Amino acid sequence: MNVLKIIVVTSLFFLINLVNSQSYKPSFRADMCDCLTLEMQKRKLTENAYKACFRETLSKYATLIDAQIVEEDINKKMLLGQLARKDLLISIRPELVYTCEAYFNHLESEKLSKKLIIREQARESDLEKFNQLVAMSPNTYSYFSRAQLHYNLGNLDAAETDIKSCIEINPNKDNIKSRRHELLLMALIHEERNNYTEAITLYDLAYFGEMDVEVAILRAVADKNNGGSIANIPKLKDSAENVLSSNKSSRRRSTTSNQTRSQSQNKTPTTQSIQSKKKKDTSSLKKLFKIDD
Repeated sequence: MNVLKIIVVTSLFFLINLVNSQSYKPSFRADMCDCLTLEMQKRKLTENAYKACFRETLSKYATLIDAQIVEEDINKKMLLGQLARKDLLISIRPELVYTCEAYFNHLESEKLSKKLIIREQARESDLEKFNQLVAMSPNTYSYFSRAQLHYNLGNLDAAETDIKSCIEINPNKDNIKSRRHELLLMALIHEERNNYTEAITLYDLAYFGEMDVEVAILRAVADKNNGGSIANIPKLKDSAENVLSSNKSSRRRSTTSNQTRSQSQNKTPTTQSIQSKKKKDTSSLKKLFKIDD
């Protein structure tokens, strides 16, 4: 009977710890929000103040974060712990947009303030210069520069027209990376028109991955204004899995590289010179058309 009680108590203990370790995220966001709200009541929120709140909150949850990691290898467990903290640092910002009203209002206020300052400084007289630039050199740079000025002046229709022309004449328009600035500017135009669904679609196209926190925040703000919830945040692959699989791939690439190097040493000079010429030609074409590797 005593043995049964011990088993039950032990099982409950582990179950409670498991539930606590898996549900720390909402509490973390709540504590982070409390810290940010208090900070904003005293002064304007700065990046350093935000980081201080994050460090203060993280120190309270370090044990729960590590409790999620099931790994016998000490080195791997330390690595996974650092990755978990990094993922939290990245993911918490867009999540706070949905769950922390004070932080959301701060972002909206900052965005509006920057826009009003830009519009106050924009000059209608500069249009003539950019009209001449487009007339003389109708390329992506000239169209985008004029689109930016139109947006700064509040000429949203004219800005949209120039962005479309910019994308149309871009030789690499199928490469999203080469259209990032145009996509982000078009997203801002859609937001001003309250077309949040279109803006979100453009933010998704411009998004480069987990380190692109700025776009993740912009997307979250647009989605919240569109009535969205935290469940709408795009899911990313687990960084820990990526790193561990990357280590395995790296070892495989190292082995393959050694084999390839050995084979290449046996090639004739003629073959090597042909390959060198092809590589040089490809590089020249990429520079000519500004194609990124």
